[in-house]
Amino acid sequence: MRDLSMWHNFLKILSPDNKKKELTGDEAIATILVRAAKTDNAYTKSEQNLIEKLLSIQIQVTIAEATKLRARGEDLEREINDNVQLTRIIKNEIQYENRHELIQKLWQIIIDDDIRTPEENKFMRVLAHLLGVNDVQSAQARAKAMIIKDKNTTQT
Repeated sequence: MRDLSMWHNFLKILSPDNKKKELTGDEAIATILVRAAKTDNAYTKSEQNLIEKLLSIQIQVTIAEATKLRARGEDLEREINDNVQLTRIIKNEIQYENRHELIQKLWQIIIDDDIRTPEENKFMRVLAHLLGVNDVQSAQARAKAMIIKDKNTTQT
């Protein structure tokens, strides 16, 4: 009887209902944005709000929908340690010509707290490489992110 129970549990694990749902491009983007915010071990409300704003713009959804997606990204960020898997999904979602915009959004999150740590710099180098964005393009994206931050700071 015990053998049948074990077999039943094994078949249950393999059933289509229990297979992990594939990540969408939007979920992968949200996860990477959350990971960027958490890289310096400080995940602030300001970064959360910025992620929601950037997601809202990126995927053209309401802030409420972006908030749900950010929360999903937080869950996935804890579950998925593989940046290669995430960037592979993102590369399938975002054309090469538009990936520098994602790098710019990531830089906006990195510089939101006015502190750049060595871990954040390393994260951005690795992520840019995985997304096929070269160092010059990443530096240009960082410069644009700084201009946006300065503009937003002077308006408030």
